[in-house]
Amino acid sequence: MRCCVPLCRSTRENVSTSQRKENITFYGFPSEVHLRAAWLKALGKQDSNLSNSAVVCSQHFLDDEMYETESGFRQVYAGAVPSTVQVCMICLDSDRKLLLMSKHKLEEAYEKLTGYPLFDLGKLKQTVCVLCAQRLRNFRRFRAKSLRARTLMMDLVKKQDSAEQSSPGQLVPNKSPGIKPRV
Repeated sequence: MRCCVPLCRSTRENVSTSQRKENITFYGFPSEVHLRAAWLKALGKQDSNLSNSAVVCSQHFLDDEMYETESGFRQVYAGAVPSTVQVCMICLDSDRKLLLMSKHKLEEAYEKLTGYPLFDLGKLKQTVCVLCAQRLRNFRRFRAKSLRARTLMMDLVKKQDSAEQSSPGQLVPNKSPGIKPRV
């Protein structure tokens, strides 16, 4: 059994013991016409050139597109479509676990971080690695915290300006205990 994705070397025979621990599994093409067509298009394959025993390995699906059955087997969710290349849109890593940006609501943070809207990537999915996903979540929180601090600072500046305008040129004596003038 060999994965039919171009340039993928996964076969039942060469999947090492360490990779089996990572649960590299193989999936046959769906029989449902529209889903089968989506798989073929995503992989750049033609149905007429595909053998009946053609399979795709789990490395071409996101973890979000898979689940574990009660008996411990990994399955692909209905509607999941494999991809020939999966890469983080921020750091370009392809070895870490990848997450769909839409499923984790990271699109807005990405757009605010980069200044660019998300765009259709064709066959590529809009994914980020777990490390960049965490950084985007932190960015969103950090930005919100920074904006709250800026609002508070601007309020203080306005209060200071209005206090100075109500009593221009008057110096307010320092009445704090324990502070002595330097001579």
